Amino acid sequence: MGGIGNEREVSLKTGAAFVKSLERLKYPFESIVAGADLPQVMSQTKCDCALLALHGKYAEDGIVQGILEYLKIPYTGSGVLASALAMNKILTKQILTHWHVPTPEWQVADLSKYKAGEIKLGLKLPVVVKPAREGSTIGLSIVRNENEFVKALDTAGACDQLVIIEEYIDGSEVTVCIWGDKVLPIIEIIPKTGLYDYKRKYTAGETEYIIPARISEKVKKLCENYSLETFKAVDCRQYARVDLRIDKNDKPFVLEINTLPGFTETSLFPKAAAKEGITFDQIIEVLVEQSTLDYR
Repeated sequence: MGGIGNEREVSLKTGAAFVKSLERLKYPFESIVAGADLPQVMSQTKCDCALLALHGKYAEDGIVQGILEYLKIPYTGSGVLASALAMNKILTKQILTHWHVPTPEWQVADLSKYKAGEIKLGLKLPVVVKPAREGSTIGLSIVRNENEFVKALDTAGACDQLVIIEEYIDGSEVTVCIWGDKVLPIIEIIPKTGLYDYKRKYTAGETEYIIPARISEKVKKLCENYSLETFKAVDCRQYARVDLRIDKNDKPFVLEINTLPGFTETSLFPKAAAKEGITFDQIIEVLVEQSTLDYR
């Protein structure tokens, strides 16, 4: 848990929840707060598997998975390629387009080649501007007029030189949690005020969650199918969470897939699982017992 990315604090909270579960399950374990020396630490650790409570950059993007593959330590969650693909929102969208899964229109801004003021907006306003390889809405802005565009690029660019500019889908937000080959009850997300941003994701009482989501059976099926197709297209395993927007015409659009979703007190995956009668400890036990490697 922990790590060296922007989601370190969230990861520590997920890790703390995992620790409590491991204690209840009576597994022998060692709690490792990941830092820059993680490769050396893991090379000296004798363990049967690594339970990943990491999120975001340098963690959820295939880097830690690659270290564990090299050391032949089985780990939880998706493999190296799936983790890297899912973390890169540009590559995810390219795959979704190939699979004919609806996703908002987008363009890419490479700030390693062009300054923010040189980027021309090719989409109609409003748009969402965000880092291409970051999570938890870190560095994200909604741009409603052209005067805000350069500032939004700079904000996203502070997190990642690759920035994605995406069509804003006016409507509702839902998330679909996938557990193995099973789709858990869909969650509707209603922030009390404004955008469902970092603060509203991780502060209790800032967001209302409705399970199951107040959507028609037809829209529910579409969300489930698109989420499963995304899970399979990116080649995920064990579990993941797919975020979608539903427009005013009841058309769902996949935004992204999270391969190591959070397990804090406000996190969505445990809520969806509980609604299905799956306990937190049951999740952890399955993750541990089914941990694996890409190269077995």
